[in-house]
Amino acid sequence: MGESWAAGLAAVALVVGLAGENGGFDALSWNRALLGLAVVVLLCALLLGVARPGRPGGAWLVVLGALTAWTSASYLWSSSPASALVEAQRVALYAAVGAAVLLCARRLPTAAIVAATVVVACWNLVTQLRGVGSTTGASAEPVGYANGLALLCVLGLVLLPALPRRTWVAAVPLAIDLVVQHSLGAYAALAVAAVVFAAPRVRLAAAAIGVALLLASPYVVGGHERQHYWHVAAREAQAQPVLGGGAGTFVNWWVRERDVPLQTEEAHSLYVETLAELGPIGLTLVLLVFAIPLAATRRRDLAAGVAAYAVAAAVDFDWELAGVTVPALLVAALAVTPARRRPAPLGAVVPVAAAIGAAALLAYAGNAKLAAAQDAARSGDFPRAAAEARAARTWMPYSPQPWLVLGDVTHDADAYRRAAELDPADWLLWQRLAGVAHGQLRRLAESRTAQLNPLGR
Repeated sequence: MGESWAAGLAAVALVVGLAGENGGFDALSWNRALLGLAVVVLLCALLLGVARPGRPGGAWLVVLGALTAWTSASYLWSSSPASALVEAQRVALYAAVGAAVLLCARRLPTAAIVAATVVVACWNLVTQLRGVGSTTGASAEPVGYANGLALLCVLGLVLLPALPRRTWVAAVPLAIDLVVQHSLGAYAALAVAAVVFAAPRVRLAAAAIGVALLLASPYVVGGHERQHYWHVAAREAQAQPVLGGGAGTFVNWWVRERDVPLQTEEAHSLYVETLAELGPIGLTLVLLVFAIPLAATRRRDLAAGVAAYAVAAAVDFDWELAGVTVPALLVAALAVTPARRRPAPLGAVVPVAAAIGAAALLAYAGNAKLAAAQDAARSGDFPRAAAEARAARTWMPYSPQPWLVLGDVTHDADAYRRAAELDPADWLLWQRLAGVAHGQLRRLAESRTAQLNPLGR
């Protein structure tokens, strides 16, 4: 019982903590969570031992590890190499979540996942009553994105029927917040989850049909902005049909190829964006992340939770919100957890956990320095911003962002030039360079800005 409570509290803290940090959209939140999970797995292995994940669980962990490796490897062919390493940090967190549950959390109660979604939903409702604001981000506190918050509510709702009836009162805040957020994608996910719960034998078919229908919906409705996003993503996929353009490159393709002056960083579809950025291999791995738990579990509540997320992700960027994706992966991990847990030899668990922890610490150091530099620049403390940016440059020499901050606070053309060399596909870096350079360098920067952003800002 004590172990179950400990695992449950850890799950609640992880989900609520990520949701409270802008929905887990920023790299620092991933780094902190990944470091914490690596420490937990390491201590669990050394003090308590670890369990065998079983065949479905082992296969699922291999898929998550392969997706992390493939995302990182796209650095080698990406037009924006630094973006691949940033994206890989998020996927590494997702793999660590799965590993922590399968190796260490022998008794993770689904009630803990529901509790986390209720906390976040109540958090939002309180801020709504206090009149935080009417914009999408403000009204979706703490996640910052209405569709992501609504999907969290759906995850809580689909897990509730398998819990004792006295807990069903939790459906009240979840249902209210789901209605308040008014997310059509979340409603569709809930509908598919209900089908999966009622008819678990057709769970794979129901999820696949749900994904297909949502992918077709923007074209059926007509005039939806996702049509523009997906058209550009398709062009990237066609340009790099085998490997994809590289993780995190859609935003640059969008600015260069868009036919409307809309701004976005994501394609608003996990599957479309993955195909564009990571090619067929990456898309296959992502599909397996959901297909394996759906096929393996006999619990209809877990199958419904996995299906709900898989369907909603077809038309939104929930994957980029760790505060929304982590609870879904906790559900998926429970779906592939074997009924009988057998102890496993430590083998590679200790050195791998230690290596991941060290990598997370290094990433955190760089991102923390970068965030400090950006905060100092926004507050007008330019000497401190420059110092923090130089420190960040030491920790993350692959990233153009420290050079960008240095350029912003010093107006040094060389800093912008160095940033553009690290990410030559980012129009903003060339625009900043054009603003401070002279002569031929300025003309080059202006030309590159126009090529990379034909419609202007």
